[in-house]
Order: sequence, then structure tokens, then C-alpha cells
Amino acid sequence: DGDAAHSAFTTTLSRLRELLGMERGIRVQEGRITQSHQHCWVDAWAFDNLLETSLKGLRALRQARDRETTEPPDLGALVGKTLALYQGHFLPAEEAHVWTTSYRERLRAKFLRLIGRWGERLERAGQWREATEAYQRSLEVDDLAEEFYQRLMLCYQQFGLRAEALSTYHRCRKVLSTSLGVSPSPKTDALYRSLQT
Repeated sequence: DGDAAHSAFTTTLSRLRELLGMERGIRVQEGRITQSHQHCWVDAWAFDNLLETSLKGLRALRQARDRETTEPPDLGALVGKTLALYQGHFLPAEEAHVWTTSYRERLRAKFLRLIGRWGERLERAGQWREATEAYQRSLEVDDLAEEFYQRLMLCYQQFGLRAEALSTYHRCRKVLSTSLGVSPSPKTDALYRSLQT
């Protein structure tokens, strides 16, 4: 059985390398198979790398907030490029496979952390339109992130777009109820009530 399994493995590995068109694209090391970082581009890897650079830039800005500091000219472009790479949850059709869950959740958490920090920076700078776009983008990707409904409502309030803020609350309520069977948090409800006055 072991010989047959090894033979099947070797044949499958050879076919995969042929499909890729490069021998060194797939590495076998210590009994594990992986794509070679030197020979293959993977969007999840690229997202992870760009995200770390983006978060580092945002941390530097936060630490220098009290000093006279200007934003590096390429930070907005870098964050935009990072966010564009995240097209949705990692292998959504493979949710039945347990091995995808932790990586999917880790990438999702990183995406939400970047959106949150970028949105905070935009809000502090008074760039409400850009912050609104960031929060809308986050909800397109993950419509269960209640914090971003709250922040989007606040951005609309800054524009004086009360109807859009109230509509955002109702969307949040519907999505949370339909998907999770829960109501919005007391914080979201309080924000909604403040918009009604």
C-alpha cells in the first residue's frame, strides 16, 4: 500500500509540475508540498506581504500623530493596492474542508484590521468621503462586520446624509438577523437613535 501511495503521489506531482510548466514551481520538503515563493505568485501571499507593509506605515503615522508629520505619499496607494488584492474570503467554495478555515479567518481578520486602521486615519484627517468608500468596500467583502456599519453611519452623519445613515442601520439589522439570527449591538442601536433626533 505504501509503495502504491508513493507511486500515485509521484505521478500526481509530476502532472502538476507539467501543468504549471515549471519543475521548480512546486517544492517537496520534509514531507510537505508547497508552491515556491521564488517561482509562483499567489494573491494571498502578496496580500499578506503588502498588508504588513501597510500596517507598518499606519503604525508609524499613529506614533508620529502628535508631531508635525506628513503622510508618506505612497501610503494611500499602497493601502489601495493591498485592499484591491482581497477579493473575498479565501477559497469560499472549500468551506467544508477544515484546513482552509484558519487561513481564511486569519486573512479576513487582517483585512478588517487594515480597513479599520485606514478608516480611522481618514476620519482623523477629515477625509470623510474616502473613509465612507473604505467602509463600503469592507462591507462588500464582509457584510457581517458590524463595526463598519457603525463607522459608515458616522461618516454619513458628517456629510449630513441622514437618510443614508438610517438606511445603513436597517441594512445592518437585516443582514445580522438573516445571517446570524441576532439584532444589532446596543452601541449600533444607540447610534441609530441619535440619528433619529
